[in-house]
Amino acid sequence: MAADLGSAIEWFVDTMAGLDGTMALAAILGVLALCGLGLPLPEDIILITAGFLAALGKFSLSTALVAGMVGVLSGDTALFFLGRRYGTAVWQRPLVHRFISPERIEAAHERVRRNARFICFIARFLPGLRSPIYLTAGSMGVSPRTFWIQDGMAALISVPLWVVGGWYFGEHIDKAIDLAHSLQSVILGAVGVTVVGYIGWLVLRNRQTNT
Repeated sequence: MAADLGSAIEWFVDTMAGLDGTMALAAILGVLALCGLGLPLPEDIILITAGFLAALGKFSLSTALVAGMVGVLSGDTALFFLGRRYGTAVWQRPLVHRFISPERIEAAHERVRRNARFICFIARFLPGLRSPIYLTAGSMGVSPRTFWIQDGMAALISVPLWVVGGWYFGEHIDKAIDLAHSLQSVILGAVGVTVVGYIGWLVLRNRQTNT
């Protein structure tokens, strides 16, 4: 599986490098939106590739950053409104069921139920749970304004990190990808600490309220 994913990433990077700027930009936008909808390709690699293409002169770094933001937020928004439109029935649809298991959906439902604002922000840093969490947020009636603010703030952290990383390393994209894999573990660890700290704060607040 890892070998297949590595081959897919290599093929994607080589393909993007062979396109002109307009086509490459359109492809980046499209693939990012599909990643948001559950395509099993690491989003960070796509963003790094966008920065890499900017370093090659396909388009500017600012264009890569804007494309990254538009791509990830469009995919996230589509999932959110699918959940909002169809409710829990969306989880039974074949396309959703193909990429998102019932176990992942149930785990996402639990997390959103506890605190909508916090989880809509933190979900951007949880690749395995991001898609079902956004579906769940929509189906549970989280307001679009809350969703966009939280997801947008998270994207303002994650998108520049990967895009600028790809641009900084330039033609040495293999180093950028290796760094991404290392940073992913660090990010997940930081998210874990944040979640534990937040839960501890909620428990403390509830105790103070009840006393």
